Amino acid sequence: MVQQAHQFEQFVQKMPISGFGLPVKCVLSAGQVAVSKRPGAMVGGRLVVPKGIAKSPFYRYNLAEKQVYFSAYHISPANMPNYVEGFNRYQPELITGYAYSQFLIAKMMLDQGLKLDYVPVASVTSSEKLTNQMREVILQAWGCRAYEEYGTTENCVLATECEYGRLHVSMDFAIVEIVDDDGNPVPPWQYGRILCTGLLNDAQILVRYDIGDIGVWDAERCSCGRNHLPVLREIVGRVEDVLVGLDGRKMVRFSGVFVNLPHVLAGQVIQEDFDKFIVKVITTDGFNEAETNLIHKRFDERLGPVNVEIVRVSELERTKGGKIRAVIDRMKR
Repeated sequence: MVQQAHQFEQFVQKMPISGFGLPVKCVLSAGQVAVSKRPGAMVGGRLVVPKGIAKSPFYRYNLAEKQVYFSAYHISPANMPNYVEGFNRYQPELITGYAYSQFLIAKMMLDQGLKLDYVPVASVTSSEKLTNQMREVILQAWGCRAYEEYGTTENCVLATECEYGRLHVSMDFAIVEIVDDDGNPVPPWQYGRILCTGLLNDAQILVRYDIGDIGVWDAERCSCGRNHLPVLREIVGRVEDVLVGLDGRKMVRFSGVFVNLPHVLAGQVIQEDFDKFIVKVITTDGFNEAETNLIHKRFDERLGPVNVEIVRVSELERTKGGKIRAVIDRMKR
């Protein structure tokens, strides 16, 4: 629901719905658009470099937000010196973005003996689970601790990791529920669907919004003392594999290929080989050649010349937990 009073000050973003792997229009009030006072970096899915196979630099600087944005679609051993050049040039104190992409950059830096000329304050990861291996590699490569953050572009949930490694939910940001299939609250230690009611964005009010993730409450008190903030024990977030490009680049968050396709209800990307992909889509009757061509064009922008077969289906493959896998890797290695 979009409030009419905000129709001239709206801020619109595109982002995936984790349950279906599709983008949706999100409207934020002006007060929701924050500008950081601390130099930062983002490693994310915005297409900052126009072609899948392109020349450096693989980053762009946003002066207004004091943020350098690194492409998540060009991370490879060959491109790594340019990524390090961008970090050293702008020296962002806070590095945010996809957990796996940050991990890949850090790992490739270690593999090649590349180093930063400074020490960032922290790494804050999102979108995928931050594993212990990822934490160790980021600490070794960058000299800073990695913290996990759980949130959405819709600004309807926020959970941040404390110094003791527990994930605390900010209940003044949103009302977060974990429920069973009938919509009833589940006790701690029991898995359930995460529903969110945003409290800050008065331009688009989301009530008991199902973000498609599964979570578990923790009943144990945290040593940090923030016991007024509930603790999420585990989040079974967006379930997808990693795509690998012809030149060895590894990519996550591929839902951008489905942006502004009005007749696509849900989509799934399957990689059969380095240059062979199957795109399964659930569509309405209006799905046409123009939308098909746009999907092909977006693959070319992200991966270069690859073979893409688009198949219309009635159902998409799900995990045992019932979640749609937005990206599936079927390559034989």
